[in-house]
Amino acid sequence: MQRISDPGSAVLCEERSPVDELVDAAPARPDEAPPEPLAGLRPGEVIVGECVDARHPTLIGRLLVRWATPRGPQERWLPSLHGLAVRAHDRVLVSQPSNWPEPVVTGVVDGFALRPEPSRSEAARLALHNDEALRVTTADGEPLVEVFASETGPVIRLMTEEVDLELKGALRISARSIDLVARQGEVRVNATDDVVVQGENIHLN
Repeated sequence: MQRISDPGSAVLCEERSPVDELVDAAPARPDEAPPEPLAGLRPGEVIVGECVDARHPTLIGRLLVRWATPRGPQERWLPSLHGLAVRAHDRVLVSQPSNWPEPVVTGVVDGFALRPEPSRSEAARLALHNDEALRVTTADGEPLVEVFASETGPVIRLMTEEVDLELKGALRISARSIDLVARQGEVRVNATDDVVVQGENIHLN
């Protein structure tokens, strides 16, 4: 920048250099850019939307989200937080930061799509025919556990007369349905605290 003074005047005239013009023409940084909220969203507002598609054709981490506005539903591909697991039809939290030009998906409210089991690498495999079984024994040859296949599925059989299942933490058993059968004798439930039984209908006889 050059300053040119007029000998007959006290006014100083500034001559702008090409560098000054490039600096003024440079776009603002993202954190300096004014927000451009979408329809139905204001800076700092958080709404609930629906994930329509969790797979962008080319970009990773963008979700097609639909949300309701007074002018009707709106849809747009929006960025999501890193590592956020979202499936189609999930309800998601959409936040409009005050210093960012587009909304961001920040969380999942509830998931309606079933989450697939995580893939696991196979460390070892033992193939059993229908007439074969896997047996675990003691060093003296006493049978402990037997695993084999039946017509209804795999069977794990404990080979001793009495078995103690112990662990320091909590034990959880989850299945579509559970049957507890005592072929001989009674069934006892002991607890040092409350015993809670919940179900749609509880039948006692």
